[in-house]
Amino acid sequence: MKKFVFLYNVDSEVENTKEQMDAWMSWFHSISKSVVDIGNPLMGGKDVKANKAIDVTQEMGIVSGYSIINAPDMEAAIEIANGCPNKNGMKIYESVPM
Repeated sequence: MKKFVFLYNVDSEVENTKEQMDAWMSWFHSISKSVVDIGNPLMGGKDVKANKAIDVTQEMGIVSGYSIINAPDMEAAIEIANGCPNKNGMKIYESVPM
């Protein structure tokens, strides 16, 4: 089994309501056999280059949270991602062991 990191694109038009949280919890429950780390929301990102840190902006592609899941391959990870309640989607990366 391989590990994949889901990086959720910011969904700035969605307010954190009980209904939204319920949708997320329902989705996580439906994929529970694949979840390694449910993850957390992310806030206050910085882009650090050559000892200079600047705020991450919408144009840079703000990431609003992450999760780590197990899947046999990228296609299976994409299938798992399809039910995600985040309307702006996500980026998926395979985590490669070192």
